[in-house]
Amino acid sequence: MSRSAPIAVLAAAVLFAGCSRGDAPADAAPTAPFDQPVEVTNCDIVQRFDAPPQRIVSMNDHVTEVLIEMGVADRIVGMGYRNAVPTPETADEFASIDGLADEYPTKEQILDLDPDLVVGGMRSAFDDKEGRSRVSFAELDIPTFLFSEYCGAGLADIGMLETDYAQLGDLLGVADAAREVTDGVVSGLDEIDDALAGVAPTPTFFYDSGESEPTTIGGVGVGQLIADHAGAENIFVEGDRPYLGTTWELVGERAPEAIVVLDYGDTSAEGKIDFLKSQPIMATTPAVQQDAFVIVPLDDFFQSPRLVGSADTIARSLHPDRF
Repeated sequence: MSRSAPIAVLAAAVLFAGCSRGDAPADAAPTAPFDQPVEVTNCDIVQRFDAPPQRIVSMNDHVTEVLIEMGVADRIVGMGYRNAVPTPETADEFASIDGLADEYPTKEQILDLDPDLVVGGMRSAFDDKEGRSRVSFAELDIPTFLFSEYCGAGLADIGMLETDYAQLGDLLGVADAAREVTDGVVSGLDEIDDALAGVAPTPTFFYDSGESEPTTIGGVGVGQLIADHAGAENIFVEGDRPYLGTTWELVGERAPEAIVVLDYGDTSAEGKIDFLKSQPIMATTPAVQQDAFVIVPLDDFFQSPRLVGSADTIARSLHPDRF
């Protein structure tokens, strides 16, 4: 699914019955049907559930962590990104879930598990070219859920995360637990906001990857949300996607005073910093000249409670006098 071609709105809501395609996991508590069907509109797709799903496939590791924190680990029958390093709070339950693939499982692997819900945290989780589009699952009466950062206009503000978590809580029958997860994120960001009250944001370049052409964050994703709460002025805030390519010339013209390096991939964060210091244009920027680098794991830049840690790390690095 591309950002320019969102999934079409289903003309009529689809009604899904929890556990209609198989028995719940042996250790999952039986769940009664809802008194009234629960309807959610997620990324323009309307779905109704008459009972909480009991056989969930989680496509991304940050999705798995969120579901664990909502208390439904025993309903996850399989997950993607099996080699990811989970948070300490979710590690034991994460390790107990069957890992299907190093990255995304195939459509066949998913169907073999007889799921009654597939949850993705990135657009690529439902890649049409891989046969995993949300429409293709709907045609098989398998509901799906996609975190809102990767649909529509992106994650405009914390309200979209609150909506996503509330909808997941409602359709899974764990509204109170979902609210606790949301409250933890909101209160964590509020604490940072209070510490930074009145501070002037620092012009910041968020370096994802790329040597001939850099990739950075745009103004509509979790990265921008983190920047907003960390006292960082994203120098590419006009970007209309969570991530976008740019040029070194443009980065240099915008003269960042700090650089946030996303740590992932074959090149270490230290390797990325060494490259930035050697890049002729970047060497002229205040950030490089002042050695103003902040390293944040990419895993902490998704729509999960981890984003609070990223905001806190960046805020403390850019504005140490406030902490």
